[in-house]
Amino acid sequence: MWTRSALFALLLIGLLAPAASAQSASVRGRVLDDEGRPVSGAVVTLLADEVTLAGADTDSLGVFTVQRVSPGSRTLRIQGLGYAEYTREVRLESGQVLDVDIELERRAIELPGVSVEAAGSRERTRFEELGGPTVREIRLEELRALPGVAETDPIRAIEVLPGVVSTSDFSAAFHVRGGSQDQNLILLDGVPVFSPFHLGGLFSVFNADMIDRVELSSGGFPAEHGGRVSSVLDIESDPGDGSFGVDAGVSLLATRLAVGGRLPTSVADALGRSSVRYRFSARRSYFDVLFKPAFEFPYHLTDFQGVIESQGRGGDSFLITAYSGKDVLDFTQLDDEDFPLRIDWDWGNDLVGVRWTRPRAGGGSLDLRANFSRFGTGLSFPDFADTEFLSGIQQGQVRADLDHPLSSRLSLQVGTSAERLSYRNRFATGGTEFTGGAGKGWLLGTFAQARWSAPAAWLVEAGLRLDGWGPEPGSWTAELAPRLAVKRFFAGGDAALKLAAGRYTQFVHSLRDEELPLGLDIWILAGQRAPHVVSNQLQLGVEGFRDLDWFWSVEGYVRTFDGVVTFNPADDPNDELDDNLSGDGVSYGVDFMVRKETGAITGWVAASILQADRTFPDALSPLQPTPEITYPPVFDRRVDMDIVMSYPAPWGWEGGVRWNFGSGIPYTRAIGSYAYYSPRFVGGGTLAWSGAEDGGGLIDEYGVLLEGRNRSRFPTYHRLDVSFRKTFVKGWGSLTPYVNVLNVYNQRNPLFYFFEYESAPPVRSGVSMFPVLPTFGLEVSF
Repeated sequence: MWTRSALFALLLIGLLAPAASAQSASVRGRVLDDEGRPVSGAVVTLLADEVTLAGADTDSLGVFTVQRVSPGSRTLRIQGLGYAEYTREVRLESGQVLDVDIELERRAIELPGVSVEAAGSRERTRFEELGGPTVREIRLEELRALPGVAETDPIRAIEVLPGVVSTSDFSAAFHVRGGSQDQNLILLDGVPVFSPFHLGGLFSVFNADMIDRVELSSGGFPAEHGGRVSSVLDIESDPGDGSFGVDAGVSLLATRLAVGGRLPTSVADALGRSSVRYRFSARRSYFDVLFKPAFEFPYHLTDFQGVIESQGRGGDSFLITAYSGKDVLDFTQLDDEDFPLRIDWDWGNDLVGVRWTRPRAGGGSLDLRANFSRFGTGLSFPDFADTEFLSGIQQGQVRADLDHPLSSRLSLQVGTSAERLSYRNRFATGGTEFTGGAGKGWLLGTFAQARWSAPAAWLVEAGLRLDGWGPEPGSWTAELAPRLAVKRFFAGGDAALKLAAGRYTQFVHSLRDEELPLGLDIWILAGQRAPHVVSNQLQLGVEGFRDLDWFWSVEGYVRTFDGVVTFNPADDPNDELDDNLSGDGVSYGVDFMVRKETGAITGWVAASILQADRTFPDALSPLQPTPEITYPPVFDRRVDMDIVMSYPAPWGWEGGVRWNFGSGIPYTRAIGSYAYYSPRFVGGGTLAWSGAEDGGGLIDEYGVLLEGRNRSRFPTYHRLDVSFRKTFVKGWGSLTPYVNVLNVYNQRNPLFYFFEYESAPPVRSGVSMFPVLPTFGLEVSF
């Protein structure tokens, strides 16, 4: 019924759309360089007597479509950064669709005006071509200008976008529109990453030297995306331009090195490819080396990342992505006198992915992928009866997507995928396993997504996704997820009203305690231990451009979450399946954004209003039936605002500013204490009470009375960060020193509170987040 109504809506809008555009012509094609590599972000325009009639930008495959062009003799012009300008005379007839293939000559010349247009072209293209998704991009130059902890961090940069909440300076984990951190689908070149963090969550695993761009879809994402319900973070690697180059950096966190180049032409020809480019990077921290003269600190992180991209003579592309990283914290190497608590803790990610993309004649493409990703962590205490905790999850995936334009207005995308997932958790001491769990499962998915457009008038996207989940042990379940988006343009195509509704599903959970600043990710699969998550979402917004310089948006949303999980505080040790509690949640809010795209001073203001709730059974209540408890989760930050700016600083330096303001996040306050007495027998069979007053009149044991869960809130959070960087160009390359200063005015934002009831009266003390924290580093390129 839903799909029938959606098709009827498409036909109705098509009949009501202006028929005059059918008398116009269109030009579509693909732009490649002289090595057969797609040229993305090129500006394509059609002119008559030097007057621009219409234009478009090439996508990641170099494909473009220019619509609504009046018939006649026209000049086709293509401009791209690093390429010579291309012009060609074409003759267009009424209703004609002209297909062209263009090859651009590489030339390291920045054409006047092109840099200004290219800076905002991708944002404008998304505005014109995407109906439902709320997509925000942070470009590499913006990443580097953002003040950061030690070095540029792509995931920490996400915090500055609307709808994104971070709860602690000590964690890079993020929450989007009331979703928990495990409900974000994080992709590196299309490969899922489960826990992309170093140092217990303080830094992300991604090396900025290897990144081309970071793109967050915070809502309304189409049917092609499954497996998560809150957001999609897509991180694309940069394989370089093929010329040999080295990028290196030294920061207070680590030393890193990235090397890029291309295979010789003879080798590429032997492989049947027109070009093969590559980039590889390595990074290692040196806390263990830096602190060694003063004391032993046996921690280090390492990661390795690589990307290889090759272009075929027929226009196809082949991409291989790989990453491996590990953190090691090993206090078992130290003498007992230096550190009496011996701990061995390690964790890390590994992934590899292969992707083949083939453009199709007349537009569209075939995309085939295969990848594998895993995360594992282990924590052991050898001095406590060999107590150990282990957790791991892995996923293998094969996927095929086909994008096919049915006409100049209507296109269809279909796809299918198969994923094999497994997890293993274990907690044991003295050789005895006290709790744990393991499971496997198949996730089979298929989708269809139709897109219809009337340029500068209407954009409609209707999709349907079907996921089948087969846990082992457990029985198969299927979820149908319809999605619909409608966008109506006005103000001459410079503004639009958008509506998106959809159903999203997820079959994996992380049970990390999100109230802890550092912690372990404990992954489980839906099945006997936990249900799967179903989220129904609705969003309504308006957005637009003012000239090329300014973009603005306002968007409201509401979401429900059925099947969220948390730890069970009253689990039965004899019941291995009651470790978790199942509940539901809801969130709603409004996101605002104003962004200046071009010019010497760029940046944005992002603001969010959010309310989120979670409802679970009250497992500690003695009442039957078990009552429910509803409370705001730790990421329920009601107001959040970011002001971000990049500007030219004095003496040739580039400056960056970020000011963040947020209302306090919730916590559970202790509202009182009481003496705690328990009976015990002493010598001679005498009954005594532990907790009684000792000789000094002090009480040995206390109980603490807590208010309702998360009914109090920490004080308002705010912090100002600044950055400065300058590039010195040398004959052999360039040097770029940089300085970051976090929390410039040293605001004491509380991390958590301690309550000391041994004092009279009781004393509350706390631990703050980052104090004023200057960091610096040096980047080298040649």
